[in-house]
Amino acid sequence: MDAATSPLDRGFHKLPIPFGWFAVATSGEIAPGEIRTLRYFGTEFVLWRGHDGKANVVDPFCPHLGAHLGVASEVVGNDLRCGFHHWSFDGKGRVTDIPYTDTIPPQAKRGCLPTWPVSESDGVIYVWYHPKKVAPKWDVVRLPECPDGDWVLHSTYDWVIDIHVQEITENGQDHAHFNAVHGVPFAPKGEFKIEGWTRRNTVVAEMNTPRGPMTGKIDTTAVGPGQSMVEYIDVCHVVQAQQVTPIDAEHTHLRWQMFTPPNISEGKARVTAARIRDLVKQVTQDIPIWNAKRFQEQPMLVKGDGPLLAYRRQYARFYQFDDPAPESVAA
Repeated sequence: MDAATSPLDRGFHKLPIPFGWFAVATSGEIAPGEIRTLRYFGTEFVLWRGHDGKANVVDPFCPHLGAHLGVASEVVGNDLRCGFHHWSFDGKGRVTDIPYTDTIPPQAKRGCLPTWPVSESDGVIYVWYHPKKVAPKWDVVRLPECPDGDWVLHSTYDWVIDIHVQEITENGQDHAHFNAVHGVPFAPKGEFKIEGWTRRNTVVAEMNTPRGPMTGKIDTTAVGPGQSMVEYIDVCHVVQAQQVTPIDAEHTHLRWQMFTPPNISEGKARVTAARIRDLVKQVTQDIPIWNAKRFQEQPMLVKGDGPLLAYRRQYARFYQFDDPAPESVAA
């Protein structure tokens, strides 16, 4: 039964899947020579890593006689070899070998298997999704510069949540819920700015610590709908690399990688671990609400709710599949 006819209509079927770069795996999840069938965006595709280390993504069905390339296939060198007739494809969708003939049709040599743009950055594999197969409009965002060397990966987390992808990042603009859900003593105050495909938030918030209340700063850079870098500067220094990937209109895969500066003291490491545990606690407080809420198309907003409408105005651009890049605007 689809969302439009289900007994409990939560309204997510009204929202399309946005275009952009989205995480589909962490780098460590697929070794050279491995193949994975992945299901996101209401469809599926095949990811493999060649022995050169490069990740490649293609549509799942062989253009020869329709075999699923995630079933009984193997990686030969850097190419994907179909298990049905052993046709081999490179990462550009070109046929590189047909073992029972010396004649490869020109169309097959040029590329007959649809491919997906792939970018691998900071330990995450991203694909570019666009329903009309439009080329990428921006680059994957990297971790911010670390002041003391290279960031150290502290821990990783992921959750599958019963909600449309837009709702998860909208949650960060909902200032009033921080007190009601997370016990933050005062509503956050900050700046919200939109520059083309990028959303930037700088928030100053009061927080409770074992040593009493203190003021913390949160800087967020979100490029597109699927990726954000959140830098927490308070009792410690943490960068949260967050990716939200739509599985379909009603389910989202949320991933976090938490980074800390190198060579921090033992005491600072304990404080940092406690800070990260608190951030994870906060998202686990949000998840039951996300799993049960509906999309409120016309929310009844009041002063203090935060820049929700400005967020939605920018997010709507990721549904405008025929439009050129937007101009920078002030929120």
